[in-house]
Amino acid sequence: MDFQDDSGNPSSQYNQFNTMKSLYDKLIILGYRTEFSKLVKIKPIHQYYFAVAKNPGEQYFNFVSIAAWLIQKCKRNISMPQESDDPNMVTIGILDHAKNMGAAIDFAPNRVKSGSGSEVVFTLNYLADQALKSTGHSWKELVWIPRKRNDQEDEVEDIPDDEVNEIDSSKIDEEIDNLLSSDEDDNDVAWVQGDALGGQDGVQQKMIKSETDAEEWRLEVERVLPQLKITVKSDGQDWRWRQEQMKSYVEGIKESIDQMEKPLERLVSEAKNVSEKVISRENFLNTQFSRQLEDLHESQKKLAQLKEVHRELSNKVADKNKTLTHLNDELDQTRRELEERGTIMADGAPVVKTRKSLSLLKKELGDMEVEIGVMEHCLLKAMLQEQMVLRDQAKM
Repeated sequence: MDFQDDSGNPSSQYNQFNTMKSLYDKLIILGYRTEFSKLVKIKPIHQYYFAVAKNPGEQYFNFVSIAAWLIQKCKRNISMPQESDDPNMVTIGILDHAKNMGAAIDFAPNRVKSGSGSEVVFTLNYLADQALKSTGHSWKELVWIPRKRNDQEDEVEDIPDDEVNEIDSSKIDEEIDNLLSSDEDDNDVAWVQGDALGGQDGVQQKMIKSETDAEEWRLEVERVLPQLKITVKSDGQDWRWRQEQMKSYVEGIKESIDQMEKPLERLVSEAKNVSEKVISRENFLNTQFSRQLEDLHESQKKLAQLKEVHRELSNKVADKNKTLTHLNDELDQTRRELEERGTIMADGAPVVKTRKSLSLLKKELGDMEVEIGVMEHCLLKAMLQEQMVLRDQAKM
């Protein structure tokens, strides 16, 4: 199925109504009222819903919801759209599924974002056909069954379309007069078969006598006669009415074509003359400004070369800027390290601690030297005493 743009056809604006009506019947067959209405809580659509623009936001959400449901009917994986989803992504996804199923979609995705129009109807109609095929639905041929008439049925004559619209009350008056006159001739007696009155054999006949006064009946008829004017509206579903309407449309189109043929031919001839003049002027301008055109082409070539050189230089400058940025970062890091070291060297607290430590060490060394001198003195004294003892023992 291909999408055809019949914008030049006068009846193209009505084709989408027929397609939409067919689409509505297909949706009903697929279970729109029973299944889809339970799945998505939205307002039900009518048989011309997507053919006329009413509420673009509501129509677009109904379109994507029904399209996603039909794609799921085709046994394809797609999630039901939500109001928070991106409309562009949802529309592109639906059209991609339709293209993968074989739809010849040659219009832009934004054509269906309005939620109505021939593109929307075409897309949904194609998806509905594919869903019917996927579910195994098949159309049966139309079989005409002639109507059998009973022998007791009254013959009904076809009333012309001109006489259907209104029934004149004068005819009703004449028929009532005829009936009243026939009743007077029969002396207010009517004969019916016994079967209508509950007879057993269906052959016995009984006599019914009317108790209504004919004059009172006539006065009552004259009183209510002005109210008996009946107007019968034409049924839009009647094929005879549609046929007459189509004939009137065809005649109107023929008259329009006859009226517009000569003006259109005149417009065509004028358009041809204008186009020939434009072509001659264009050729004249080309011959007069050929040198300027050559200079323009040369200038355009030089401009393209300069743009290429500029692009290369711009890339080099960008690389140099990146290198400069890297070096500046390294320089900033080195400066921070030098500042930290300078701060440490300028601080006098470590020197004071070092001096205190040296003074403590000197004091401890002095104390140790004193203790060593005392210990040497004691040791020398002990050695001298021991020598003196040994000497006394040797004398003895």
